Amino acid sequence: MKKFLSAMGVGAAALLALTGCGAADAAAPSSTPVAIEVADLDSLVKAAQAEGTVRVYSQLTEPDMERFVQAFRDKYGIQVESLRLGGNTLGSRFDAETQAGTPSGEVLIVVDVEFMKTAIDNGDVVGFSEAGIGGLLDGLPEEAVFADYDAPMLQVVDVGFIYNTDRVDEADLPKSWSQLVGTEWKGRYCSVDPSTTASTAHFFWNLLETEGEELVADFGANIGRWYPNIVALNEAVSVGECDLGVSTAKFMVDAAKSSGAAVDFAPQPSAILPLNTVGVATAAEHPNAARLFAHFILSEEANGLLNNPDAGAFGPWDTAELPDYFSVPAPTDFQEVRDQTKDILEALGL
Repeated sequence: MKKFLSAMGVGAAALLALTGCGAADAAAPSSTPVAIEVADLDSLVKAAQAEGTVRVYSQLTEPDMERFVQAFRDKYGIQVESLRLGGNTLGSRFDAETQAGTPSGEVLIVVDVEFMKTAIDNGDVVGFSEAGIGGLLDGLPEEAVFADYDAPMLQVVDVGFIYNTDRVDEADLPKSWSQLVGTEWKGRYCSVDPSTTASTAHFFWNLLETEGEELVADFGANIGRWYPNIVALNEAVSVGECDLGVSTAKFMVDAAKSSGAAVDFAPQPSAILPLNTVGVATAAEHPNAARLFAHFILSEEANGLLNNPDAGAFGPWDTAELPDYFSVPAPTDFQEVRDQTKDILEALGL
């Protein structure tokens, strides 16, 4: 029987409906941990159904989350309050609410494994090895757990160029970063602002390490426009606001293309593939429902709701199909990204 700690016992609090202004009027979660015991999946389901609800903070797209939430409700009859928070907003909000002792996300789905590791190390999120979920996922590949972070792989996203097919021929796409930052592409390409997301900052750190400061400076000098997130970037390319976007998700480009947008995807000279992971908050008001939701989205049954290797989205059950150029960044890489972020932004002119 697995034992783990949570801030509240079964059914200890009702769900607070989140508003745009947050949860300031709610009672703070109890700070006294009690043991939660789960012998098997059936026991977890019963305990979760007794709690009846769970709150999820996510960086997944809204359509992806809607599929997960609906499937989870249909299967278990448990209500889900889902809030999408893009960029660095999720981590900042969760940290602030946790420090203030106010209700926050009980399940966190983030594209920043370094944030998850820090939250685990600080005791704000339960490590995957201690959450009691892994043992209930029969056959989960060993590679689906990022050992250095004690966090599971929910999704690895292949990234590359998005380009407007009305304005760019495939044969004319840049084959190197030096070609992209040259005069031919000046003012025609765009990117997500690296100050808004950890994965984009990591990409520019890698570019600095491999291509040098002069190229990074040229990238910033010749860019057409910066965008706050990948959704805005893709929309800009779709409507011709810029010809080519850097480091966007293949599955998102494929979806836009299938909807009739004049866009396509192409590999870029180098890439840092974003890693989505999931964790359960230590102070979860509904700890069993939170664990059941995390278990569900990591399950082989639900994998296809989010992931499709053919579209460049790889889940925990698709590890054998990951691209050869994928690797899990070392925790020290993220420390170097943080240490050099100011220099990166200055080099880019931000």
